[in-house]
Amino acid sequence: MNAAAITASPQAPSPIQHVFVLMLENRSFDHLFALSGIPGIVAATAEDTNTYERVQYSFGGGAPAQMPTDPGHEFADVVEQLCGAGVQYRAGEPYPAIDNSGFVANYARTGAQGARPSGADIGKVMQGVDIRTQAPALFELASEFVLCDGWHASMPGPTWPNRFFLHGASSAGLEHSPTREEMAEWETTNGFPYPKGSIFDALGKGNYRLYQDQSGPPLGHVPQVASLKGIEFFDVDDLEHFEADLAAGYTARYTFIEPCYGDIVRDTYEGGSSQHPMDGLAGGDRLAARIYNAIRNSPLWTSSLFVILYDEHGGFYDSVKPGAAVPPNDGAPATLNASGFGFDIYGVRVPAIVVSPWVARGHVDQTVYDHSSIPATLARLFGLAPLTDRDRHAKDLLTLVTKTCRNDCPQRIGS
Repeated sequence: MNAAAITASPQAPSPIQHVFVLMLENRSFDHLFALSGIPGIVAATAEDTNTYERVQYSFGGGAPAQMPTDPGHEFADVVEQLCGAGVQYRAGEPYPAIDNSGFVANYARTGAQGARPSGADIGKVMQGVDIRTQAPALFELASEFVLCDGWHASMPGPTWPNRFFLHGASSAGLEHSPTREEMAEWETTNGFPYPKGSIFDALGKGNYRLYQDQSGPPLGHVPQVASLKGIEFFDVDDLEHFEADLAAGYTARYTFIEPCYGDIVRDTYEGGSSQHPMDGLAGGDRLAARIYNAIRNSPLWTSSLFVILYDEHGGFYDSVKPGAAVPPNDGAPATLNASGFGFDIYGVRVPAIVVSPWVARGHVDQTVYDHSSIPATLARLFGLAPLTDRDRHAKDLLTLVTKTCRNDCPQRIGS
């Protein structure tokens, strides 16, 4: 589909004509917001516990700025986190019963490159941050606009398949972190293929823009979206140009923004803006503020919707059990599906903030969403066909759009 192929929505015209999405990394909803004090959220308390080696670990505060080791979040890790110590998924059988009891047990036995946390650290996946002080821009945005407390990762697993769901309402069967060979193939030759195409294919060239924060370590400037078929590395612009672009006749209907991933060579992720658990929250908090300030002070503000998402939970505890999900049913071959997973369960709950002058101030939305709600929103807003059964049935964000454009939105946030 090309730029001319977008048709008007059959519904009443929406004030929203530009959708912006920033996807950060690896944080659960409870980890970021349970201790925020924001009224009306479904949040963990000290009564939410995990037990490991007969020691009970309660949810509470005190989360460190940087985790000592990277909590596991591969498909098998999440099965154990959600279903209990030692539980495994068996292909062809229903997903095991979920009770959110295995986060500590899994963290005690996993870690990047086999580096396991010390005994004193294993309870840290049960700790929430003080978002008012550790990520004040995100706290302000959540307080001033809409905080979603029913948004789940699209599948119970790692970053790559969940980001693929954002771009195409499917991961084409991928349920694991890709191998180096798979990444090399997608990023240099063939590109990651969706059986039904991506949201970028549906929108058409000229109707979307792609940016990445290219501050921080240069080797962290590897945009995951460039792995998609039809998207090249040079299609992703430096976020340094974002403010000027918005002021100069910006026409893109959809804008997707990636953070800098930090030092990915040594797996420390330090110096980035993704909020990876090994790096911390400050860089991503500044990034969210920067994007908000740019949109807020641009000619597009009164026609924009800005969504801040997290790809998956990163191994951190969350108290809400994921429910049943609609499989994509897009005809993807089984070649990428190492576990035989049916994509019929959502992943762990993650934070999501919806920002616009057309949404209510301080509202908590308890609708169940997943990352496919973004292509669903774009499709219904701009008159596109669904990509898969997942986004066909996904809730969209258009119900959050009110009839009144607010004039009380902060002019700037952050320092």
